[in-house]
Amino acid sequence: MKNLIRIFTVFLLVTIALAVTVTSCKKDESNLTKKEMLTAKSWKILSSKTNGVADVIEDCQKDDFITFATDGTYTTNPGTNKCYSDDSANSGTWSLSSDEKYIIVDGASTKLVELSKSRFTISVVEPDYTYEATYVSF
Repeated sequence: MKNLIRIFTVFLLVTIALAVTVTSCKKDESNLTKKEMLTAKSWKILSSKTNGVADVIEDCQKDDFITFATDGTYTTNPGTNKCYSDDSANSGTWSLSSDEKYIIVDGASTKLVELSKSRFTISVVEPDYTYEATYVSF
């Protein structure tokens, strides 16, 4: 009987430890603001679609990345595998709309469909086309 109680106690302690660990991880992400999530890391494109059809992401685009700074500026970097010989880093300004549903880059507003610490998705809907892109952090 003592062994059964010990096994149960160990099992209970392990279960509680796992629950605390899992809960604390989720809590950390939920406490971050959208700005904090965007500025924590750099972002690479994962996929994009135009009018619902998957776009081909060229090898030279796969190492391109964008970094959002907390001061409201961003920098795009073409990575080492350049599509064109004159590809170079670019920069500009960004912000979130007051309701944080849109990201505004150089004055152009784009719907922020999804945002987490590890990925975000944007969407542009125009009368003659739709575009959606998903980025992952690294």
